[in-house]
Amino acid sequence: TYFALGAGTILFVLVFFNVWGDFLTDILGFAWPAYQSFKAIESVDKNDDRQWLTYWTVFGFLNLIEFFSNIILYWIPFYYTFKAALILYLILPQTRGAIVIYNQVVRPYLLKEQAIIDSGLNKVKAKAGAAISEISAELSKQE
Repeated sequence: TYFALGAGTILFVLVFFNVWGDFLTDILGFAWPAYQSFKAIESVDKNDDRQWLTYWTVFGFLNLIEFFSNIILYWIPFYYTFKAALILYLILPQTRGAIVIYNQVVRPYLLKEQAIIDSGLNKVKAKAGAAISEISAELSKQE
């Protein structure tokens, strides 16, 4: 327990002072949840599957928002400390934060925008398919 406490303290200090803050919060957001997802897949209980599938949905949604607002977020003091706290809120079973944020934010938004998102994805899929067909035709002409 002392090792875990010491490692947690070191990680907190590094993130707090933004020494590899982006990298460490990404590790926090990916490594533990990935291992827990593996365990959930291997277990017979379906509740843990829902917890981790919900986590990945919320985590992906938040990463998408972060990607497009990174220029603004860069200027927020202690951003990675807040991000680490949010990730802990999402992954800890005591808070079930991923399910809370999914039910209150992500789900309502996606239900409202589902038709528009699906339409856009279908357009991209059609264009990608046409581009691949065109490239295949060009490659077969060259042979």
